[in-house]
Parts: sequence; structure tokens; C-alpha cells
Amino acid sequence: MRLSAFRILAISLLSLTFFIACDRNSFKVNITDIPKPEVQIHDYGIALFTLNRDSLGQELTKIQNEFSLFLGTEPLIDEQIIQLRDYINDPFLNDLYTRYKTVFPSLVPLEDDLAQAFQHELFYYPNTPLPEVYTYISGARDPIIFQDNILVIGLDNYLGADCEIYARMGTPRYIMHSMTSEFVMRDVTLALSLDKIIAPEADAAVLDYMLYEAKKLYFVKSMIPTIEDTVLLNYTEEQLNWFSDNESELWKYYIENELLFKSDYESIKKFINDAPFTSVLGNNSPSRTGVWLGYQILLSYSKNNDVSLSDILSNTNGQEILNKSKYKPKR
Repeated sequence: MRLSAFRILAISLLSLTFFIACDRNSFKVNITDIPKPEVQIHDYGIALFTLNRDSLGQELTKIQNEFSLFLGTEPLIDEQIIQLRDYINDPFLNDLYTRYKTVFPSLVPLEDDLAQAFQHELFYYPNTPLPEVYTYISGARDPIIFQDNILVIGLDNYLGADCEIYARMGTPRYIMHSMTSEFVMRDVTLALSLDKIIAPEADAAVLDYMLYEAKKLYFVKSMIPTIEDTVLLNYTEEQLNWFSDNESELWKYYIENELLFKSDYESIKKFINDAPFTSVLGNNSPSRTGVWLGYQILLSYSKNNDVSLSDILSNTNGQEILNKSKYKPKR
């Protein structure tokens, strides 16, 4: 049986409408018209730890111009040189440096990842100045610093969840889970997001903190559309399955206990901050359940409203976002 031209057109339009509705959260955008920026990472860790330590003062002058961010612009005095010698001779820092060279034998792949993320940022924010990028040996602290359009990455914070050095430091396992190389770009774009989002007031409600954290994740996903949920949300597959199995009950718990509009520190800490699990939901529950729910609300808000990335990130009216999201948990 042949279909009439009118019926074919109607089916095509219906299919197109369905496609558009389903594709609004795809995060995949056409960036072919955005020139891919060239990214050069200034690796202070390699530069510093490979200096000849017998003539350190002279050696430092050779790299001072490139790394004035760390070394300043004035001639180094003896006390500064002694401090730097102690720094690069520290056994703990040398252990980190040795592992760093193994995990990151080349920074070219990271430069390419940064270029792609910056390309997406320029798509959404064409006038954004791109940062100057440095890496260094931080002592496994301060993973990402982004200030005054300078991005500093402590890559020794990403040496692997099995890194014995982290265990020796007493780092909890639930934190070590994300201290791997695949989390570098996630954390970088999280830091970049802070320039685009207004932080909640100190006395803001749990809902406001849920959406604030969710907006950061939404920005990351917009910059890195191919990022896996396990990395984006920092959950294991088992934890994501827990959310999938318990979404309806979790939302019911939030509503029945009127959690969304509580503004006490304990509630915010319990449902927003990182931890091994959420105490009131049992030892098998993931932490940061409020962040996960906030992200689902934001996805629903984006799907059901004609809003840009900038619109989403700049909207500080949590109640409006919740109402317009038409969020309904999966049964």
C-alpha cells in the first residue's frame, strides 16, 4: 500500500520533532568553523627537576624567563636557590616526579585535549581569552589553579588510583578513585566553569547548591561532549546503577524530608559534599546524591526549555529551574 505525500510529510515532521527533542541534551555541536587553538603547556616540573643541581643558580637563570610565574622576574638570591635545591632534592617530591614521568611521558595528548575543550568554549563564548597553561609538581595538592587567566595543573595529583605514594600519604580510597589521568580534563573544565557561574550565598538552600554543582558538570559536558558519566559525575558503574535503581525513591526521600529548601550546613554537607557514602541512605549509597539529582533536574530543564548554555549557567532562580524542568524521576 502506497502512502500519500501528505502522510509521508506528516510522519517526517513528527520524526524530526522527536529527533530535535531527543537531541537537545546531546551536547554535540558543530565546531568546524571554530579554528582549533594551539596550546603549549609550560612544564615547570620537568624544567626544574632536570636542572644540573651542582650549578643550580646558573641553571635557574636559563628557565626563569619562561617560568617567571614560579620564579619571579628579579635575580634569585641565595636563600631562594637553597629553598629550590631543597625542593628538588626532597625524596617525596622525587618519588612523585619519577611516577609523573611514567604516567605522562608526553604532554602532547593533553595539549590536544585542551585545544578541543577550548574550541568548544570559543563556540559558546567567542570572546573568551584562552589561558596560559603550566604544569608543575605540587606535592599532590592543589590539582588545578585557575586565576587571572592562568591555568596551573598539578599533574602529580593524577598518577593513578593504585599509586602507592597516595596510599602512603593516607589519602582515602574514595578520593584516590579520581586521582587518575582521565580526570585531568574534567577537573580543568570544572575550574574554568567557575568564571561562568554565580556561587550560592552562604545561607542558600540545598536546591541552590544542588544546581550550582550541577551547572559545573553541565559546563564540563558542554566542553567535553564525549566524556563518560563515570568520569563526569565521578561515580563507579555500580554507583550509577544505584542511582538508576533508586532514582524515584531518592527523590521521594528528598521531598518527604523537605530537603530542597533546607539551608543548614549539616544538610548541605550531607547531600552535596564528597564522602564514602551518604550516611542516612546506607553504606551502599553513593555520596553527593544532591549533586546527581541536581544534574538530572538541569538536564530536564534544558530538554524542556529553549535555553542556551549561558542562560542555564546564569539563572540563579532555583525554584524556577525546578518548576520549568518538569523533572520526573524514572520509576
